[in-house]
Amino acid sequence: MRTSPRFIATSVIAFLLCAASIDVAQAQQGAAIPTNGKVPAGLSFAFDPQLSQFSASGLHMNASKPKSASVTPTTGTIDVTVTINLVSKFSHETVFPCAVIAIGGVIDLNSATVDGGIETVYGRGMIASPGATTATCTVSIPYSWTLSGGSTASGLILAYAAAAVSEHGGTKRSTLQVNGIENLPANGTTSKFAFEVAL
Repeated sequence: MRTSPRFIATSVIAFLLCAASIDVAQAQQGAAIPTNGKVPAGLSFAFDPQLSQFSASGLHMNASKPKSASVTPTTGTIDVTVTINLVSKFSHETVFPCAVIAIGGVIDLNSATVDGGIETVYGRGMIASPGATTATCTVSIPYSWTLSGGSTASGLILAYAAAAVSEHGGTKRSTLQVNGIENLPANGTTSKFAFEVAL
């Protein structure tokens, strides 16, 4: 049965972060982000697997601090592997889109701003063989962020999502999760993260 436009329109998942639900890791550059278990108030994510759209809202880029052209950008690569455990029953035509958002730099928990960058990447979970019970989504996010001087706290927020979309375009199952605040990777390095979800 073909999915109605109304159902498609309402399939966007809004995920409002609970302020006390995420552990805060110690920052690697500058001082530590306050370990009060909070992320910026109002930070939310929306995932529409049918349109391949994954977005963050409630967090703003900090444009008030001037950035010098003489400052060397903070660069690196974030490799993320999401293992999708296929617990529900899906037809063999089902596809498994996935997406990752990385928010990194100097994160101000009080003003909900970030001095750095917001990166988004999309992929597709691959099944090794017919009848397999897992699909693997592997994505890579290269970044280059020019951070302003006088940084007091820095970190990396990772959010990831996956879905099961039928051959007719309808979303059968979806999940959206947030890893919380990680250390900001050292400049010029590749950081690897692995997560598991169930559909």
